Amino acid sequence: MKRSTKLMIILAFAVVLTLGRIVWYHTQTPDVQPEAAEGQLDARQVDFSNSHSIALNGDWKQTSKSDNPLYTDLPKYMQAEATGTYEMTIQVGEQVDRYALSVRSLYSNFSVYANDQLVYQATDFEKGPPTPVSVTDLRADENGQLKIRLTFDEFHGNERARSLINVRFGSSQQIQKETYQAGLLQFFVGAIIFIHALYAFVLYLMKPKKIGTLFFSIAALLASIAVVTSDYNTLGYVMPLSHEWYVRTVYFSYIGLSFFFLLFVVFTFTKAASKWPFKILYFLFTAYLIYILAAPIEIVRYVIGIAISLSIAFSIIFLILFRTVFLSGERALPLFLAGAAVVSHVAWTIFVGNLPILEDTLRAAIKAGFYPFDITLALVCFCSFWFLRFFQTEAENKQYIEELETEQKRKDQFLANTSHELRTPLHGMMNMVQSVMEQEDKLKNRSRYQLELIQTISRKMSYLINDLIDVTQMKSNKVRLEPASISIEPILVGTVDMLRFMTDEKNVTIHMGMSDSLPYIYADEHRVTQIVTNMLHNALKFTPEGNITIKVSADESYLQVKVMDTGIGMDSDTKTRIFLPYEKGNNSISESEGIGLGLGISRRLAEMHGGSLTAESELGKGSVFTLSLPLAAEQKNKSITGNITFTEVAAAEQLTEQAVPAASGYRILAIDDDPVNLMILKQALEADGYHISTTASPADFIQQLDTEKWDLLIIDVMMPEISGFQLTKTIRSRYNLTELPVLLLTARSQPEDVYAGFQAGANEYVTKPVDMIEMKTRIKSMLELKGSIEDRLRIEAAWLQAQIHPHFLFNTLNTIAALSTIDTDRMMRLLQEFGNYLQTSFNGKNLSSTIPIEEELDLVRSYLYIQKERFGERLQVKWDIDRELQFFIPPLTLQPLVENAILHGLQPKEEGGSILIQLFKKEDNAIIHIKDDGVGIPPDKQRFLNTSEGHTDSIGMINTHTRLQKLNGCGLLLCSEAGLGTTIQITVPLTEGKKKTSTP
Repeated sequence: MKRSTKLMIILAFAVVLTLGRIVWYHTQTPDVQPEAAEGQLDARQVDFSNSHSIALNGDWKQTSKSDNPLYTDLPKYMQAEATGTYEMTIQVGEQVDRYALSVRSLYSNFSVYANDQLVYQATDFEKGPPTPVSVTDLRADENGQLKIRLTFDEFHGNERARSLINVRFGSSQQIQKETYQAGLLQFFVGAIIFIHALYAFVLYLMKPKKIGTLFFSIAALLASIAVVTSDYNTLGYVMPLSHEWYVRTVYFSYIGLSFFFLLFVVFTFTKAASKWPFKILYFLFTAYLIYILAAPIEIVRYVIGIAISLSIAFSIIFLILFRTVFLSGERALPLFLAGAAVVSHVAWTIFVGNLPILEDTLRAAIKAGFYPFDITLALVCFCSFWFLRFFQTEAENKQYIEELETEQKRKDQFLANTSHELRTPLHGMMNMVQSVMEQEDKLKNRSRYQLELIQTISRKMSYLINDLIDVTQMKSNKVRLEPASISIEPILVGTVDMLRFMTDEKNVTIHMGMSDSLPYIYADEHRVTQIVTNMLHNALKFTPEGNITIKVSADESYLQVKVMDTGIGMDSDTKTRIFLPYEKGNNSISESEGIGLGLGISRRLAEMHGGSLTAESELGKGSVFTLSLPLAAEQKNKSITGNITFTEVAAAEQLTEQAVPAASGYRILAIDDDPVNLMILKQALEADGYHISTTASPADFIQQLDTEKWDLLIIDVMMPEISGFQLTKTIRSRYNLTELPVLLLTARSQPEDVYAGFQAGANEYVTKPVDMIEMKTRIKSMLELKGSIEDRLRIEAAWLQAQIHPHFLFNTLNTIAALSTIDTDRMMRLLQEFGNYLQTSFNGKNLSSTIPIEEELDLVRSYLYIQKERFGERLQVKWDIDRELQFFIPPLTLQPLVENAILHGLQPKEEGGSILIQLFKKEDNAIIHIKDDGVGIPPDKQRFLNTSEGHTDSIGMINTHTRLQKLNGCGLLLCSEAGLGTTIQITVPLTEGKKKTSTP
């Protein structure tokens, strides 16, 4: 919000406050306000039955000062000079039966006489009257006159502590109505402020650190007391106070509300609460409040500090709020407006009501009653302040939550990326060990055992690294179990063998205690291995020396695995936190190892199985971790006997590897930013007969892709220059899924990454650490599928070409028969070309992937010669061939296109037409044009790469286009216009790699 806008709001608010006051006071003034002269007031023109009460303004007859009467105005305040007797005769006529007098002179000794009869007397200054006095049931005499006499006996205050004198006259009903209305409004406003005080105090109890809320609560409480003790002193109706405590209460409430409101503003909107000027101010206000409560009442009444205190406090408050509103933001604007409303209330009551420029009627209205709207607007502004603060806090909390969620996602992504960096070296090590085990036949048993142990350790380490990913997946409930009926014993034996290397440098002994008969459990073997590994690894890490014992037992429903160590143990505080993420305990050992995820993940996995993981420990005496898992329902009584050795899957891969047959000549291009991975991949695939080329550069990868023909691409996803996803999208813009398969290889195994890989155009997605058997099997499947599709296209082309239309044979034979009678030389030439055409159409080379361009042109020449002899002058054939160009092209590529041009372009024209076969070189490409000036193809019927409909003796353009695109990455380009003919262009790259032929 602009500063000018804020200023306009403040000015508009001030105008509303002023206009509201003026309108209110004018509605409270009587229609006629008579003035007394020489003690006589003629009020007969006032309609007391419908009018407001009138102020007894004008000349009163003062009789106590001297024997001679003195006519003067009634004193405005009760002071020493105001003591005495004042009389006024009111001429009322016969308008109403009963009149009333309202006298406000709080805690003063005064008497009221009506027609020389005592109607009210206050003799005890200390006890009354605490509220304005309404003297009712006053009757005029037979002359319609009412003689009022007021006697003020003794003044008990001082010039700085005096009470207001206000006397009004009207009908009994109107005086009572005005008195009750003003008192009720005053009490109602005070009650609302008190409710706000309670609300602020509840907020403070909810957030004790927000000390400003407590200060506001106290300030609001004192403000409510100040409201109900001012004007009509509504508090006196329910809780009468002595004059002494009334004065102390009024002083304390005004000074206290200014002090605590100042504290609220300083602590809420500034950072200067602890600076020395404010400390001095706090001390002075606190001393003054104590002084008000403890000093003798005579001294308290003589102190003028209330005005000074209010001025200082509210000046600082307005300065802070004004600065906050115009420099910081809109949050303090409602609070500033609330303060302005309070100041307006005080200013109108104390200062404006005494301005001599105002007419007596308006001044009397200001002093007569309680004006509630300034305080009400202040309360509305206070409410707006709290609501704005609440909504702003809610919006900030929502923003913070979104930021936390964003950071959480970033953290999860960081963990996924970190797992990639950690798992890639493991992938290389595991595959190198696997290659050595497969290729070296003369390994000793001990060496082979050690290699198998390295393989097992690597796999177990990969499980530990997976903890990073499991944490994020568990938070989103993405972890899925694959439970089965399994035995716990092989898992425990294998885990102990895998972690036994940790005991080599420690004086730690591992003991296993299992019965001869253990039931099966229903669990995910991989996840149970992960839990047991974490339990045993944790015990080894926190046991510098001693024993670790594993005990396994079972009851009717659960199998328990206890891992007991004699390590350092845990205190009670650590035990409560040990299963939380990233908690490692408060000791030197845990601070140097691990990231504090294993036990938390293990407990969560145990609970997902329907079991539990608990810990018992005592500092310095070791720990006991107990894993409980449910038994397999169908095998609870089945047992395992004897000693079973746990053999890792890696040991069985050698046998299974034989099931993957060797490849023959397939060309594979692989890219990875890690040279070690490329070396392992090359070594593993070349052993199976693949021709594999590797590179770490995306630019080199693209260059090789453009210059040579490949059967399969292997791409790593996470690379520094370009991601595998983007590289796959680039490839898919040139080759479809069947033309060039893509295998993505990465350690990112989250479902979102797999989906992104397939959306980018990958055929397969393999995660690291790679199971080499799985990868080889997937490669073999993709290559076999690619070969099958290419074979289908070639067979389709050859089959279609072999289905020579009977009309073509009949017409050719008729032409031969006709030439036999008129030109035998032409007949012999036609027979020769017809034989060449038939021989080429049924040639086995049509099943090859490519043939020399010259062989394809020979087929076209034979076909055109036959059609030329048939159509005569209606068919004109033109050749423009660069015979130095030598390259390979898929068989049956040009002849079907020429046939379509003649049958569908030239034959429908009565006069026939011409066809041009053009071959030339353009840059590094050979360009082939087949042009005819036939009927062309209308725009609404052009179907690029559409099959020829109704002509089974011609090959569909879709087949030709697909085979060309698979070979060169570029198919047919067609340009046609109705009535002008059709042009088909074929582009063939002339690079060495592209000129080579490839056999199926």
